[in-house]
Amino acid sequence: MLGIGIDTGGTCTDAVVYDLDTKQILGAGKALTTKTNLEIGIANALDTLPQELLNRAEILALSTTLATNACVENRGCRAKLLLIGFDTGIMEHLKDIYASYGFLDMTQFIILDARPENLFSNPFDPDWDELREKAPAYFSDCDSVGIVQKHPRANGGRFELTAFQILKEKLNVPITIAYDISDEVDILKTCAGTMLNARLIPLIAEFMEAVHHVMDARNLKIPLSIVRSDGTLMSEEMAKTYPVETLLCGPAASVVGGSTLAEEESGFIVDMGGTTTDIAIIRDNAPVLAKDGIRIGQWKTMVKGLYVDTFGLGGDTAVRYADNHLYLDTVRVIPLSVLASQYDHVLPALRDLAEEKRFSVGWLHEFFVLIRDISGKKGYTDEERRICEELKERPLMARELSERMGREYYYLPLERLERDGVIMRSGLTPTDMMIIKGDFTLYDDAAAKAAVDCLFMDIQEPLDEVPDIVYEMVVRRMYDSLARIIMQQQYPKRKEFQDSKYLEPMLDCFYEQAKNRLDGEADGRRRDAVLSLTTDMPLIGVGAPIHVFLPRVAALLGTRVKVPEYAGVANALGAVASRKVTHCELIVKADYDGSVLMGFYLFENSEKHFFTERKDAVEYGKEAIVRTIRKRAALQGLSENPKIEITTVENRFGPISAGLIFEVVIHATAWDE
Repeated sequence: MLGIGIDTGGTCTDAVVYDLDTKQILGAGKALTTKTNLEIGIANALDTLPQELLNRAEILALSTTLATNACVENRGCRAKLLLIGFDTGIMEHLKDIYASYGFLDMTQFIILDARPENLFSNPFDPDWDELREKAPAYFSDCDSVGIVQKHPRANGGRFELTAFQILKEKLNVPITIAYDISDEVDILKTCAGTMLNARLIPLIAEFMEAVHHVMDARNLKIPLSIVRSDGTLMSEEMAKTYPVETLLCGPAASVVGGSTLAEEESGFIVDMGGTTTDIAIIRDNAPVLAKDGIRIGQWKTMVKGLYVDTFGLGGDTAVRYADNHLYLDTVRVIPLSVLASQYDHVLPALRDLAEEKRFSVGWLHEFFVLIRDISGKKGYTDEERRICEELKERPLMARELSERMGREYYYLPLERLERDGVIMRSGLTPTDMMIIKGDFTLYDDAAAKAAVDCLFMDIQEPLDEVPDIVYEMVVRRMYDSLARIIMQQQYPKRKEFQDSKYLEPMLDCFYEQAKNRLDGEADGRRRDAVLSLTTDMPLIGVGAPIHVFLPRVAALLGTRVKVPEYAGVANALGAVASRKVTHCELIVKADYDGSVLMGFYLFENSEKHFFTERKDAVEYGKEAIVRTIRKRAALQGLSENPKIEITTVENRFGPISAGLIFEVVIHATAWDE
């Protein structure tokens, strides 16, 4: 059986044809991701594959870093959360805590007072009439909405379901219900995951629509699946409803693809893309899972998945300066070499700026590029709209945009446009440095060299050393992240290793000693390394630029590196090599009157079921979870009769066997044999 794997990343779109029976890649290709029109990049990647094999394919599987990148860069569609049963006063005092989960400010919340039954002695519903009346005004500037109820287990999420029906009548936007996607006890993780799901719905829908258009143009009618954060596949319908499940879609695919290619039992999989670097771990041929919900960028979520550490470092990471020195930012920009290949005015503009040899406190060599049209969108100011109008004809340098707007660009309202993905910057990147050094030959190096010349008055580093300095900064950031992961994995109970305040000085020493050791070996001098951090686990590299940087990082860590053939398309391979597995959980709660056990209850479809005997409640719970997991399995794209495995765990206060029981957790797993 043949399958097609497609991975759309922040920079490149990759495609493979894979024989699932022989486990062989029969064709592989790569093309630039076209952010303004994803179809072009997808079509160009498919055009690199043998067309006769495409016509024989029976499976189409996708992975993408679109959701990952949106979180790392804090971008996505505009969304708000409807919070039910939350205390407004307390939330005002907890702003810093909410911020630690990813929220910017309280304007992202609409709060309704309520108390659910079965928990409070004086329960009451939200003011549903007020919600009906004010919903259009509350969410007038939103592309999507999420609903989160506090204490949803008390009444089976009834408040969320009622609010959903009201908002569905009043609004014409996608609506996410937290109870559908989370059983997380940490309500703030639930809020973060629900907000991300709401923000990502249009993004993932646009991606899959682009794939459909490309496949339809080739008359290829193949069922579509997409990788989840745990490395399994889900159906198109499920992905559109629960796009938050694709948060680590790209990294999870790289784990599957990297382990398939490398044929290593254990190792660190290091996937360097255009926007982020993702580090995952395999031990004894199995991926390491995240113990808690996924944390990505500023967001702390309830989404279950593989252990993946994602940080802002890629071929398209912005190279900038501050206080007369270069530094690597964490945001993605379009490489100037790429922009110059698309627009003839870019290179002359850079050369003109370089000849001026002027000092600037900003990054005057960067361009602003229009990505999305907001002509019909509400919620943007006249000045924001005017900026977009000025960029419609072509990308503009900062000072040219300032001249057209009649204001210094530092004062222009650019932040929200960039955050919403409406505009994007183009600037110097590691990709440009790779082009200058000849490690990446797809583009001409003239624009990159001209942009470096623009820094003459702004940095103290010699201009001819800039490419090597940037290379070392990339290696250092990758080394620091791997070293941190090694320490945290080796000593998980040492809380100080989770705190950068304690860990960073130690990593500085490790890096300095490792660098001195390597340099000493290179020049024949002997240096005694007082401190050393090494690992026996190999570094398995995937992603297009990884071969340039990972060998140096592996040498610093005293281990070996493996960059397998087809490493550049590992995510596309991982997509098609993944399988479909569904998980489901149901909780049977013990009901006490004081210290007297009255019985057990559970919710199915928000309906409460009560039993006096534990065994009867658990038996009914098993029947209910089978019904639920069959529905989810169908939504995920499994067969009508998947294999189902059920396990139960009792949770008690006190001794494991004799303590006071407070719940029974029923877990079900379904898969196709």
